[in-house]
Amino acid sequence: MALDLNPDHGPVPKSRLFAVLAVIILFSEIATFEILMVYPALPHMASAYRTLDIAWVVSIVTLTGATLMPLIGKASDKWGKKRIILCLGAVFIVGSIVCALSTSFSWLLAGRAMQGVLVGIVSLSYSLVRDIMPREFVPIALGMVATGIGMSAVAGPFIAGWLIDGFGFAGIFWFMAIYLGVLIPVYWLVIPESSVRTDRPVDYLGTALLGPGVAVLLLATTKGSGWGWGSIHTLSVFAIGVLMLACFVSWQRVAPHPLIDLRILFGRRFGLTILAVACVSYMMNAHSMLMPTLLQTPGNLPGISYGAGLSATQYALWTCPLGITAMAAGPLGGWLAKRFGARHVLLSAAVLFVGVMALGAQLFTLQWQVGLLSMIAGFAVGFLHSSNANLVQDSLPAASSGVGTSIAGVTMQLVSAVAVTLTGVVMSRHVAAVNPKTHAVLYADSALTNGFMVAGLVGLVGVVIAALMRHGRTPATGGLLEPADDSAAIAGATVAAH
Repeated sequence: MALDLNPDHGPVPKSRLFAVLAVIILFSEIATFEILMVYPALPHMASAYRTLDIAWVVSIVTLTGATLMPLIGKASDKWGKKRIILCLGAVFIVGSIVCALSTSFSWLLAGRAMQGVLVGIVSLSYSLVRDIMPREFVPIALGMVATGIGMSAVAGPFIAGWLIDGFGFAGIFWFMAIYLGVLIPVYWLVIPESSVRTDRPVDYLGTALLGPGVAVLLLATTKGSGWGWGSIHTLSVFAIGVLMLACFVSWQRVAPHPLIDLRILFGRRFGLTILAVACVSYMMNAHSMLMPTLLQTPGNLPGISYGAGLSATQYALWTCPLGITAMAAGPLGGWLAKRFGARHVLLSAAVLFVGVMALGAQLFTLQWQVGLLSMIAGFAVGFLHSSNANLVQDSLPAASSGVGTSIAGVTMQLVSAVAVTLTGVVMSRHVAAVNPKTHAVLYADSALTNGFMVAGLVGLVGVVIAALMRHGRTPATGGLLEPADDSAAIAGATVAAH
Protein backbone atom coordinates (compact mmCIF):
# COMPACT_ATOMS: atom_id res chain seq x y z
CA MET A 1 0.00 0.00 0.00
CA ALA A 2 1.29 3.46 -0.90
CA LEU A 3 2.53 5.72 1.88
CA ASP A 4 -0.07 8.10 3.27
CA LEU A 5 0.92 11.76 2.86
CA ASN A 6 -2.49 13.26 3.60
CA PRO A 7 -2.13 15.77 6.48
CA ASP A 8 -5.86 15.36 7.20
CA HIS A 9 -5.02 11.91 8.57
CA GLY A 10 -2.54 13.33 11.07
CA PRO A 11 0.97 14.81 11.00
CA VAL A 12 3.08 13.38 8.18
CA PRO A 13 6.54 12.28 9.36
CA LYS A 14 9.38 13.96 7.52
CA SER A 15 10.98 10.56 6.98
CA ARG A 16 7.91 9.49 4.99
CA LEU A 17 8.02 12.64 2.86
CA PHE A 18 11.70 12.17 2.05
CA ALA A 19 11.22 8.47 1.27
CA VAL A 20 8.54 9.30 -1.30
CA LEU A 21 10.61 12.13 -2.69
CA ALA A 22 13.69 9.91 -3.01
CA VAL A 23 11.80 7.38 -5.13
CA ILE A 24 10.39 10.14 -7.35
CA ILE A 25 13.87 11.62 -7.82
CA LEU A 26 15.48 8.26 -8.64
CA PHE A 27 12.77 7.52 -11.19
CA SER A 28 13.07 10.98 -12.76
CA GLU A 29 16.79 10.52 -13.35
CA ILE A 30 16.05 8.20 -16.26
CA ALA A 31 15.27 11.26 -18.41
CA THR A 32 18.88 12.39 -18.06
CA PHE A 33 20.35 8.89 -18.29
CA GLU A 34 18.66 8.20 -21.63
CA ILE A 35 20.44 11.20 -23.17
CA LEU A 36 23.78 11.57 -21.34
CA MET A 37 24.59 7.86 -21.28
CA VAL A 38 23.95 7.48 -25.00
CA TYR A 39 26.18 10.33 -26.19
CA PRO A 40 29.49 8.49 -25.51
CA ALA A 41 28.14 5.42 -27.31
CA LEU A 42 27.23 7.17 -30.57
CA PRO A 43 30.58 6.52 -32.33
CA HIS A 44 30.34 2.83 -31.42
CA MET A 45 26.78 2.62 -32.74
CA ALA A 46 27.70 4.39 -35.98
CA SER A 47 30.44 1.84 -36.57
CA ALA A 48 28.28 -1.16 -35.65
CA TYR A 49 25.36 -0.16 -37.87
CA ARG A 50 27.49 1.49 -40.56
CA THR A 51 25.38 4.63 -40.71
CA LEU A 52 26.04 8.34 -41.09
CA ASP A 53 22.66 9.19 -39.56
CA ILE A 54 23.63 8.29 -36.01
CA ALA A 55 22.38 11.67 -34.70
CA TRP A 56 18.86 10.28 -35.09
CA VAL A 57 19.54 8.08 -32.05
CA VAL A 58 19.24 11.26 -29.96
CA SER A 59 16.87 13.26 -32.17
CA ILE A 60 14.15 10.59 -32.28
CA VAL A 61 13.92 10.57 -28.48
CA THR A 62 13.32 14.32 -28.41
CA LEU A 63 10.86 14.21 -31.31
CA THR A 64 8.86 11.38 -29.74
CA GLY A 65 8.76 13.14 -26.39
CA ALA A 66 7.71 16.46 -27.90
CA THR A 67 4.94 14.76 -29.87
CA LEU A 68 3.49 12.80 -26.96
CA MET A 69 4.01 15.11 -23.97
CA PRO A 70 0.81 17.16 -24.35
CA LEU A 71 -1.25 13.98 -24.67
CA ILE A 72 0.58 12.41 -21.74
CA GLY A 73 -0.04 15.51 -19.64
CA LYS A 74 -3.74 15.50 -20.45
CA ALA A 75 -3.99 11.76 -19.78
CA SER A 76 -2.32 12.24 -16.39
CA ASP A 77 -4.88 14.90 -15.46
CA LYS A 78 -7.69 12.56 -16.50
CA TRP A 79 -6.57 9.13 -15.24
CA GLY A 80 -3.93 9.85 -12.60
CA LYS A 81 -0.27 10.81 -12.77
CA LYS A 82 1.11 7.76 -10.96
CA ARG A 83 -0.81 5.38 -13.20
CA ILE A 84 0.42 7.11 -16.37
CA ILE A 85 4.03 7.24 -15.13
CA LEU A 86 4.02 3.49 -14.42
CA CYS A 87 2.58 2.73 -17.86
CA LEU A 88 5.23 4.89 -19.52
CA GLY A 89 7.90 3.17 -17.45
CA ALA A 90 6.80 -0.21 -18.80
CA VAL A 91 6.99 1.12 -22.37
CA PHE A 92 10.47 2.49 -21.64
CA ILE A 93 11.71 -0.91 -20.42
CA VAL A 94 10.44 -2.61 -23.57
CA GLY A 95 12.16 0.07 -25.66
CA SER A 96 15.43 -0.42 -23.75
CA ILE A 97 15.35 -4.17 -24.40
CA VAL A 98 14.62 -3.57 -28.09
CA CYS A 99 17.67 -1.26 -28.26
CA ALA A 100 19.89 -3.78 -26.47
CA LEU A 101 18.88 -6.62 -28.79
CA SER A 102 18.58 -4.64 -32.03
CA THR A 103 20.35 -6.10 -35.04
CA SER A 104 19.56 -3.20 -37.37
CA PHE A 105 19.57 0.58 -37.17
CA SER A 106 15.82 0.66 -37.77
CA TRP A 107 15.16 -1.51 -34.71
CA LEU A 108 17.51 0.67 -32.65
CA LEU A 109 15.52 3.77 -33.63
CA ALA A 110 12.26 2.00 -32.84
CA GLY A 111 13.52 1.20 -29.35
CA ARG A 112 14.76 4.75 -28.84
CA ALA A 113 11.35 6.09 -29.89
CA MET A 114 9.79 3.95 -27.17
CA GLN A 115 12.30 5.31 -24.68
CA GLY A 116 11.24 8.81 -25.71
CA VAL A 117 7.94 8.47 -23.82
CA LEU A 118 9.80 9.34 -20.59
CA VAL A 119 11.53 12.48 -21.86
CA GLY A 120 8.99 14.55 -19.91
CA ILE A 121 9.11 12.52 -16.68
CA VAL A 122 10.69 15.40 -14.72
CA SER A 123 7.87 17.78 -15.65
CA LEU A 124 5.27 15.13 -14.82
CA SER A 125 7.01 14.49 -11.50
CA TYR A 126 6.74 18.19 -10.65
CA SER A 127 2.99 17.97 -11.14
CA LEU A 128 2.71 14.77 -9.08
CA VAL A 129 4.70 16.31 -6.20
CA ARG A 130 2.30 19.24 -6.17
CA ASP A 131 -0.69 16.89 -5.89
CA ILE A 132 0.51 14.46 -3.21
CA MET A 133 2.80 16.47 -0.92
CA PRO A 134 1.56 18.70 1.93
CA ARG A 135 1.30 22.17 0.47
CA GLU A 136 3.83 23.77 2.81
CA PHE A 137 6.46 21.23 1.70
CA VAL A 138 5.82 21.47 -2.06
CA PRO A 139 8.14 24.44 -2.92
CA ILE A 140 11.14 22.74 -1.30
CA ALA A 141 10.18 19.34 -2.76
CA LEU A 142 10.01 20.80 -6.26
CA GLY A 143 13.53 22.15 -5.80
CA MET A 144 14.73 18.76 -4.59
CA VAL A 145 13.42 16.99 -7.70
CA ALA A 146 15.96 19.08 -9.60
CA THR A 147 18.58 17.28 -7.48
CA GLY A 148 18.05 14.23 -9.66
CA ILE A 149 19.28 16.17 -12.66
CA GLY A 150 22.55 16.92 -10.86
CA MET A 151 22.99 13.35 -9.62
CA SER A 152 22.51 11.77 -13.01
CA ALA A 153 24.60 14.46 -14.71
CA VAL A 154 27.52 13.49 -12.47
CA ALA A 155 27.06 9.72 -12.50
CA GLY A 156 25.81 9.20 -16.06
CA PRO A 157 29.03 9.74 -18.04
CA PHE A 158 31.09 7.57 -15.67
CA ILE A 159 28.56 4.71 -15.64
CA ALA A 160 28.28 4.91 -19.43
CA GLY A 161 32.05 4.76 -19.89
CA TRP A 162 32.36 1.69 -17.67
CA LEU A 163 29.48 -0.11 -19.39
CA ILE A 164 30.64 0.69 -22.93
CA ASP A 165 34.21 -0.39 -22.20
CA GLY A 166 33.14 -3.59 -20.46
CA PHE A 167 30.00 -4.70 -22.26
CA GLY A 168 29.67 -2.64 -25.44
CA PHE A 169 27.00 -0.03 -26.11
CA ALA A 170 24.22 -2.59 -25.49
CA GLY A 171 25.27 -2.48 -21.84
CA ILE A 172 23.83 1.01 -21.34
CA PHE A 173 20.41 -0.13 -22.56
CA TRP A 174 20.45 -3.21 -20.32
CA PHE A 175 21.41 -0.93 -17.43
CA MET A 176 18.44 1.38 -18.08
CA ALA A 177 16.04 -1.57 -18.41
CA ILE A 178 17.24 -3.10 -15.13
CA TYR A 179 17.34 0.29 -13.37
CA LEU A 180 13.71 1.05 -14.16
CA GLY A 181 12.67 -2.59 -13.74
CA VAL A 182 13.82 -2.40 -10.11
CA LEU A 183 12.25 1.01 -9.51
CA ILE A 184 8.78 0.37 -10.98
CA PRO A 185 7.56 -2.01 -8.23
CA VAL A 186 9.06 0.28 -5.57
CA TYR A 187 7.30 3.25 -7.19
CA TRP A 188 4.01 1.32 -7.25
CA LEU A 189 4.33 0.35 -3.58
CA VAL A 190 5.55 3.69 -2.17
CA ILE A 191 4.12 6.56 -4.21
CA PRO A 192 0.48 7.57 -3.57
CA GLU A 193 -1.74 8.36 -6.51
CA SER A 194 -2.83 11.92 -7.20
CA SER A 195 -6.43 12.59 -6.27
CA VAL A 196 -6.69 15.44 -8.80
CA ARG A 197 -8.82 14.56 -11.80
CA THR A 198 -10.45 16.43 -14.65
CA ASP A 199 -13.47 14.86 -16.33
CA ARG A 200 -13.33 16.98 -19.46
CA PRO A 201 -13.00 15.00 -22.70
CA VAL A 202 -9.55 14.86 -24.27
CA ASP A 203 -9.01 17.46 -26.98
CA TYR A 204 -7.52 15.08 -29.54
CA LEU A 205 -7.38 17.65 -32.34
CA GLY A 206 -5.55 20.14 -30.12
CA THR A 207 -3.15 17.43 -29.01
CA ALA A 208 -2.55 16.36 -32.63
CA LEU A 209 -1.72 19.96 -33.56
CA LEU A 210 0.43 20.93 -30.56
CA GLY A 211 2.72 17.94 -30.02
CA PRO A 212 3.45 17.11 -33.66
CA GLY A 213 3.65 20.84 -34.48
CA VAL A 214 6.45 21.32 -31.96
CA ALA A 215 8.08 18.10 -33.21
CA VAL A 216 8.05 19.41 -36.78
CA LEU A 217 9.70 22.66 -35.64
CA LEU A 218 12.30 20.59 -33.78
CA LEU A 219 12.94 18.59 -36.95
CA ALA A 220 13.47 21.76 -39.02
CA THR A 221 15.72 23.24 -36.33
CA THR A 222 17.91 20.19 -35.82
CA LYS A 223 18.21 19.26 -39.50
CA GLY A 224 18.38 22.74 -41.01
CA SER A 225 22.17 22.86 -41.11
CA GLY A 226 22.32 19.59 -43.02
CA TRP A 227 19.51 20.40 -45.40
CA GLY A 228 20.55 24.03 -45.84
CA TRP A 229 18.79 26.85 -44.02
CA GLY A 230 17.54 28.41 -47.24
CA SER A 231 16.52 25.13 -48.89
CA ILE A 232 12.93 24.51 -49.85
CA HIS A 233 12.97 21.41 -47.66
CA THR A 234 13.89 23.30 -44.48
CA LEU A 235 11.58 26.23 -45.17
CA SER A 236 8.67 23.92 -45.97
CA VAL A 237 9.06 21.86 -42.81
CA PHE A 238 9.43 25.01 -40.71
CA ALA A 239 6.32 26.55 -42.31
CA ILE A 240 4.32 23.39 -41.62
CA GLY A 241 5.31 23.50 -37.95
CA VAL A 242 4.38 27.17 -37.60
CA LEU A 243 1.06 26.55 -39.39
CA MET A 244 0.21 23.64 -37.08
CA LEU A 245 0.87 25.75 -33.97
CA ALA A 246 -1.15 28.65 -35.39
CA CYS A 247 -4.01 26.24 -36.04
CA PHE A 248 -3.65 24.95 -32.47
CA VAL A 249 -4.08 28.46 -31.05
CA SER A 250 -7.07 29.12 -33.33
CA TRP A 251 -8.69 25.81 -32.39
CA GLN A 252 -8.22 26.42 -28.67
CA ARG A 253 -10.29 29.58 -29.00
CA VAL A 254 -13.35 27.67 -30.22
CA ALA A 255 -12.81 24.10 -28.94
CA PRO A 256 -15.60 22.92 -26.61
CA HIS A 257 -13.01 21.28 -24.34
CA PRO A 258 -9.65 22.94 -25.08
CA LEU A 259 -6.39 21.25 -24.20
CA ILE A 260 -5.47 24.34 -22.16
CA ASP A 261 -7.18 27.67 -21.55
CA LEU A 262 -5.46 30.31 -23.69
CA ARG A 263 -5.92 32.78 -20.85
CA ILE A 264 -3.52 30.58 -18.90
CA LEU A 265 -1.18 29.83 -21.79
CA PHE A 266 -0.67 33.49 -22.71
CA GLY A 267 -1.39 34.90 -19.27
CA ARG A 268 0.82 37.11 -17.18
CA ARG A 269 1.79 34.19 -14.94
CA PHE A 270 2.39 31.15 -17.13
CA GLY A 271 3.23 32.97 -20.36
CA LEU A 272 5.84 35.30 -18.92
CA THR A 273 7.35 32.48 -16.85
CA ILE A 274 7.86 30.34 -19.95
CA LEU A 275 9.38 33.28 -21.86
CA ALA A 276 11.82 34.19 -19.08
CA VAL A 277 12.82 30.58 -18.41
CA ALA A 278 13.33 29.99 -22.14
CA CYS A 279 15.86 32.82 -22.36
CA VAL A 280 17.78 31.54 -19.33
CA SER A 281 17.64 27.96 -20.62
CA TYR A 282 19.21 29.14 -23.87
CA MET A 283 22.35 30.02 -21.92
CA MET A 284 22.39 26.66 -20.16
CA ASN A 285 22.20 24.73 -23.43
CA ALA A 286 24.75 26.95 -25.19
CA HIS A 287 27.15 26.40 -22.28
CA SER A 288 26.71 22.62 -22.60
CA MET A 289 27.62 22.79 -26.28
CA LEU A 290 30.54 25.21 -26.08
CA MET A 291 32.46 23.77 -23.14
CA PRO A 292 33.39 20.39 -24.71
CA THR A 293 34.84 22.18 -27.75
CA LEU A 294 36.72 24.59 -25.50
CA LEU A 295 38.30 21.85 -23.36
CA GLN A 296 38.56 18.80 -25.61
CA THR A 297 40.32 20.61 -28.46
CA PRO A 298 44.08 19.84 -28.29
CA GLY A 299 46.17 22.63 -26.82
CA ASN A 300 48.99 24.54 -28.54
CA LEU A 301 47.42 24.34 -32.00
CA PRO A 302 48.46 27.14 -34.34
CA GLY A 303 45.99 29.98 -34.75
CA ILE A 304 44.00 29.40 -31.55
CA SER A 305 44.60 30.24 -27.88
CA TYR A 306 42.22 27.76 -26.25
CA GLY A 307 42.18 23.98 -25.87
CA ALA A 308 43.12 21.64 -23.01
CA GLY A 309 43.17 18.35 -24.93
CA LEU A 310 40.94 16.57 -22.40
CA SER A 311 39.57 13.09 -22.96
CA ALA A 312 35.87 12.46 -22.32
CA THR A 313 36.65 11.09 -18.85
CA GLN A 314 38.93 14.01 -18.01
CA TYR A 315 36.25 16.42 -19.19
CA ALA A 316 33.74 14.75 -16.86
CA LEU A 317 36.17 15.10 -13.94
CA TRP A 318 36.97 18.75 -14.63
CA THR A 319 33.32 19.77 -14.94
CA CYS A 320 31.73 17.50 -12.30
CA PRO A 321 31.47 20.45 -9.83
CA LEU A 322 28.51 21.59 -11.96
CA GLY A 323 26.43 18.52 -11.15
CA ILE A 324 27.52 18.41 -7.52
CA THR A 325 26.67 22.09 -6.97
CA ALA A 326 23.35 21.71 -8.81
CA MET A 327 22.35 18.97 -6.35
CA ALA A 328 22.74 21.43 -3.48
CA ALA A 329 21.32 24.43 -5.33
CA GLY A 330 18.05 22.66 -6.24
CA PRO A 331 16.73 22.26 -2.67
CA LEU A 332 18.23 25.63 -1.70
CA GLY A 333 16.37 27.25 -4.58
CA GLY A 334 13.15 25.59 -3.42
CA TRP A 335 13.65 26.92 0.12
CA LEU A 336 14.40 30.40 -1.20
CA ALA A 337 11.29 30.26 -3.39
CA LYS A 338 9.17 29.35 -0.39
CA ARG A 339 10.74 32.08 1.73
CA PHE A 340 11.14 34.97 -0.70
CA GLY A 341 9.46 34.05 -4.00
CA ALA A 342 10.47 31.95 -7.01
CA ARG A 343 10.95 34.99 -9.26
CA HIS A 344 13.94 36.04 -7.16
CA VAL A 345 15.46 32.59 -7.59
CA LEU A 346 14.95 32.70 -11.36
CA LEU A 347 16.48 36.18 -11.49
CA SER A 348 19.50 34.88 -9.55
CA ALA A 349 19.87 32.00 -12.01
CA ALA A 350 19.70 34.40 -14.94
CA VAL A 351 22.35 36.73 -13.48
CA LEU A 352 24.64 33.81 -12.62
CA PHE A 353 24.34 32.40 -16.12
CA VAL A 354 25.10 35.79 -17.68
CA GLY A 355 28.23 35.82 -15.53
CA VAL A 356 29.09 32.30 -16.74
CA MET A 357 28.73 33.44 -20.35
CA ALA A 358 31.01 36.44 -19.74
CA LEU A 359 33.64 34.30 -18.03
CA GLY A 360 33.34 31.56 -20.63
CA ALA A 361 34.13 34.08 -23.34
CA GLN A 362 37.56 34.50 -21.71
CA LEU A 363 38.33 30.91 -22.86
CA PHE A 364 39.72 29.71 -19.54
CA THR A 365 41.46 26.32 -19.79
CA LEU A 366 43.12 25.84 -16.40
CA GLN A 367 41.51 23.20 -14.20
CA TRP A 368 40.84 25.49 -11.24
CA GLN A 369 39.27 28.07 -13.57
CA VAL A 370 37.02 25.45 -15.18
CA GLY A 371 36.09 24.06 -11.76
CA LEU A 372 35.11 27.50 -10.46
CA LEU A 373 33.12 28.25 -13.61
CA SER A 374 31.36 24.88 -13.30
CA MET A 375 30.42 25.60 -9.69
CA ILE A 376 28.83 28.91 -10.66
CA ALA A 377 27.00 27.20 -13.52
CA GLY A 378 25.83 24.50 -11.09
CA PHE A 379 24.17 27.08 -8.84
CA ALA A 380 22.55 28.61 -11.92
CA VAL A 381 21.26 25.22 -13.11
CA GLY A 382 19.84 24.28 -9.70
CA PHE A 383 18.19 27.68 -9.25
CA LEU A 384 16.79 27.58 -12.79
CA HIS A 385 15.10 24.21 -12.40
CA SER A 386 13.74 24.84 -8.92
CA SER A 387 12.38 28.29 -9.79
CA ASN A 388 10.89 27.04 -13.06
CA ALA A 389 9.05 24.24 -11.26
CA ASN A 390 7.62 26.56 -8.61
CA LEU A 391 6.70 29.36 -11.01
CA VAL A 392 4.93 26.98 -13.39
CA GLN A 393 2.98 25.20 -10.65
CA ASP A 394 1.98 28.48 -9.00
CA SER A 395 0.61 29.66 -12.35
CA LEU A 396 -1.61 26.62 -13.03
CA PRO A 397 -4.92 25.54 -11.51
CA ALA A 398 -4.79 21.95 -10.25
CA ALA A 399 -6.98 20.61 -13.08
CA SER A 400 -4.51 21.91 -15.69
CA SER A 401 -1.31 21.03 -13.84
CA GLY A 402 -0.40 17.96 -15.91
CA VAL A 403 -1.00 19.39 -19.36
CA GLY A 404 0.39 22.83 -18.43
CA THR A 405 3.59 21.34 -17.06
CA SER A 406 3.90 19.19 -20.18
CA ILE A 407 3.56 22.24 -22.42
CA ALA A 408 6.29 23.94 -20.40
CA GLY A 409 8.46 20.86 -20.86
CA VAL A 410 7.86 20.77 -24.62
CA THR A 411 8.83 24.45 -24.83
CA MET A 412 12.11 23.75 -23.04
CA GLN A 413 12.91 20.97 -25.52
CA LEU A 414 12.33 23.36 -28.38
CA VAL A 415 14.54 25.98 -26.69
CA SER A 416 17.27 23.37 -26.26
CA ALA A 417 17.22 22.54 -29.97
CA VAL A 418 17.18 26.22 -30.95
CA ALA A 419 20.07 27.07 -28.60
CA VAL A 420 22.27 24.23 -29.89
CA THR A 421 21.44 25.00 -33.51
CA LEU A 422 21.98 28.76 -33.32
CA THR A 423 25.17 28.33 -31.33
CA GLY A 424 26.36 25.97 -34.03
CA VAL A 425 25.51 28.55 -36.69
CA VAL A 426 27.47 31.23 -34.82
CA MET A 427 30.48 28.91 -34.51
CA SER A 428 30.34 27.82 -38.17
CA ARG A 429 31.05 31.40 -39.26
CA HIS A 430 34.43 31.35 -37.52
CA VAL A 431 36.20 28.22 -38.74
CA ALA A 432 40.01 28.33 -38.54
CA ALA A 433 40.73 25.10 -40.43
CA VAL A 434 39.23 21.84 -41.64
CA ASN A 435 41.14 18.56 -41.72
CA PRO A 436 40.90 17.35 -45.35
CA LYS A 437 41.08 13.70 -44.30
CA THR A 438 38.82 13.52 -41.26
CA HIS A 439 36.76 16.67 -42.00
CA ALA A 440 37.25 17.63 -38.34
CA VAL A 441 36.68 21.35 -37.78
CA LEU A 442 39.04 23.60 -35.85
CA TYR A 443 37.24 26.73 -34.68
CA ALA A 444 38.84 30.14 -34.26
CA ASP A 445 38.79 31.84 -30.86
CA SER A 446 36.01 34.11 -32.10
CA ALA A 447 33.72 31.11 -32.67
CA LEU A 448 33.63 30.38 -28.96
CA THR A 449 33.69 33.96 -27.70
CA ASN A 450 30.84 34.92 -30.01
CA GLY A 451 28.89 31.80 -29.03
CA PHE A 452 29.14 32.73 -25.36
CA MET A 453 28.34 36.40 -25.97
CA VAL A 454 25.29 35.75 -28.15
CA ALA A 455 23.95 33.39 -25.47
CA GLY A 456 24.64 36.08 -22.87
CA LEU A 457 22.61 38.62 -24.86
CA VAL A 458 19.67 36.20 -25.03
CA GLY A 459 20.05 35.69 -21.30
CA LEU A 460 19.94 39.43 -20.68
CA VAL A 461 16.47 39.44 -22.21
CA GLY A 462 15.54 36.81 -19.63
CA VAL A 463 16.98 39.00 -16.88
CA VAL A 464 14.80 41.93 -17.99
CA ILE A 465 11.64 39.79 -18.20
CA ALA A 466 12.28 38.22 -14.79
CA ALA A 467 12.97 41.64 -13.28
CA LEU A 468 9.70 43.06 -14.63
CA MET A 469 7.31 40.13 -14.17
CA ARG A 470 4.99 40.34 -11.18
CA HIS A 471 4.40 36.61 -10.84
CA GLY A 472 6.60 34.93 -8.24
CA ARG A 473 7.32 38.02 -6.13
CA THR A 474 5.56 36.48 -3.11
CA PRO A 475 6.57 33.22 -1.39
CA ALA A 476 5.79 30.11 -3.43
CA THR A 477 2.61 28.33 -2.33
CA GLY A 478 3.01 24.91 -3.92
CA GLY A 479 0.40 25.45 -6.61
CA LEU A 480 -2.25 27.95 -7.62
CA LEU A 481 -5.04 27.86 -5.04
CA GLU A 482 -7.77 29.30 -7.25
CA PRO A 483 -8.12 29.64 -11.03
CA ALA A 484 -6.23 32.78 -11.92
CA ASP A 485 -7.56 35.68 -13.88
CA ASP A 486 -4.90 35.37 -16.56
CA SER A 487 -6.75 37.19 -19.28
CA ALA A 488 -4.01 39.77 -19.62
CA ALA A 489 -1.70 39.09 -22.50
CA ILE A 490 2.09 39.23 -22.23
CA ALA A 491 2.21 42.78 -23.51
CA GLY A 492 -0.32 43.91 -20.93
CA ALA A 493 1.58 42.18 -18.17
CA THR A 494 4.78 43.92 -19.19
CA VAL A 495 3.05 47.30 -19.03
CA ALA A 496 1.58 46.45 -15.63
CA ALA A 497 5.02 45.53 -14.36
CA HIS A 498 6.11 49.11 -14.89
